[in-house]
Amino acid sequence: MDQLLWNLGGGDKPIGRLLAEERERRRISQGQLARSLGVSAANLSRIEHGADLRVSTLLEIARALGLEPMLVPKRAVPAVRSVIEELTAPETPQRARFT
Repeated sequence: MDQLLWNLGGGDKPIGRLLAEERERRRISQGQLARSLGVSAANLSRIEHGADLRVSTLLEIARALGLEPMLVPKRAVPAVRSVIEELTAPETPQRARFT
């Protein structure tokens, strides 16, 4: 299956790239993650670069990175993205209001 089919809601990043970015954000090396999953670093690298990915492997990698893959009805994607953006946005200090 073409890796580009495995992307988030029609987004422009393949799932392998998204997994790699989350791994890097958490400062986990490919070797560390591969060992925790019981796979080779070479295999994990292939997945991150677009190799065929089984759903069971996606679930294992995502969960090891603290992610939970979900199927969302297409019509609900904008609402789900909005909630995720709100929850992950950096907090901005609120200005004090004097009344």
